[in-house]
Amino acid sequence: MTTRNVPPQTGADNGKSSKFANAGAAAGGFVGAMGGSFVPPVNVTVNRTTNKGGGAGQSGGHRSQFILGEPEFNNVDDVRNYCNHLRALMIQAAIELAMAAKILEARLGQAQALPGDNPIQTRMRAKKVAWKLKRAADGATAAAKNAVATYGAFQREYADLMRPRPQRPASTNPFKF
Repeated sequence: MTTRNVPPQTGADNGKSSKFANAGAAAGGFVGAMGGSFVPPVNVTVNRTTNKGGGAGQSGGHRSQFILGEPEFNNVDDVRNYCNHLRALMIQAAIELAMAAKILEARLGQAQALPGDNPIQTRMRAKKVAWKLKRAADGATAAAKNAVATYGAFQREYADLMRPRPQRPASTNPFKF
């Protein structure tokens, strides 16, 4: 048995940025280990958005545990921005999951067949496995649709609060004792 020397994690990221690289390497290792001659290219893209706004309760080193940032619904713009960001995130996730499902299905469909299986059974098994990722993509699409529907319902239900209300003119008669 051999051991591997792992360098200590240093720097500001404490090894967190390498976890995505490790995930990509693991995915590539999984795909390569399946056997066969066809290996689709696997690219891992990480888009990181940081919220620089100094909202209430945020200190200099405090980071939100939420992907979209702390949900602060203090005005109409906050609700609209949160729904738009959620929609954009879920659309991107749905696209990536659908692509991953197709790649997995193609890869498993070309894997070596079990003894006694014909090629159709191999493709059916691959389709059955990839179907779960397809369902995840459908769920992300539904989440994006519901984010848009949330803002639509908000506009409908709270339209009276969103409209500027006419202000009463100040009385010209000052209060006297």
